[in-house]
Amino acid sequence: MALLNYISFTLFILFTSTSAQYQIVELSNALDETNDTVDLSKNDLYLLNDKYAYYQDDKVDVKLYYECLCPDCIQFDKNKFSPVVQNLSQYLNIHLYPYGNAQTFGHNGRYDFKCQHGPAECYGNKLHACAIDYLQNITEAVEFNACMMEYKSNDEAADRCANAMYLDSRPIKACAKGERGTQLLKYYGEESKKANFSYVPYILINGKLNSGDNFMEDICAEFAVAPPPCVELYNSSEYYH
Repeated sequence: MALLNYISFTLFILFTSTSAQYQIVELSNALDETNDTVDLSKNDLYLLNDKYAYYQDDKVDVKLYYECLCPDCIQFDKNKFSPVVQNLSQYLNIHLYPYGNAQTFGHNGRYDFKCQHGPAECYGNKLHACAIDYLQNITEAVEFNACMMEYKSNDEAADRCANAMYLDSRPIKACAKGERGTQLLKYYGEESKKANFSYVPYILINGKLNSGDNFMEDICAEFAVAPPPCVELYNSSEYYH
């Protein structure tokens, strides 16, 4: 049990991959209270492997409610959300809701939308919804939509970002212009109303409201055992300043 008492965030772990699982094969810089290196037994490595396997399944749930032309949403997505997702995506359950403070109006089976920043935002939100639907890869969708938000989330933005990511923007634009885009935006409107927010970006981490100011730190605090990107954060000089 010495490992459990002495190990700290300053240790460095080397992993080797076997199939879909990871196994710890060496541990260095684990120190006891006199700063002497701890010799690890097979039992220690077994315990550490068990902990690593645990946090592979210990994912943090992150929900982001936003609208594509909101200046605060654009800044958060660019500076906080997208970078954190790129670092931690395999440890997160990510849910995006591109609707914001819009309104849905239905009549005789047809739906129209009124968005806070006008019709261009309604169409942009549809592009975001269609990207999520078409790409079927939430990390890729976050990157694509973050790119579009830098360029006004219109057709030109979709083309530009698709080219940069070697994707085809045509199905995404066709979806946004058609019935599929309308149904997706209607769905995101229904889900957004359930959250009952009055501003965006509206962020929930494991169901708890988050300001987004310390987004990476707040997500890392939710893990029972910190994954490697969080360990790197805790060891960085920026974290202590």
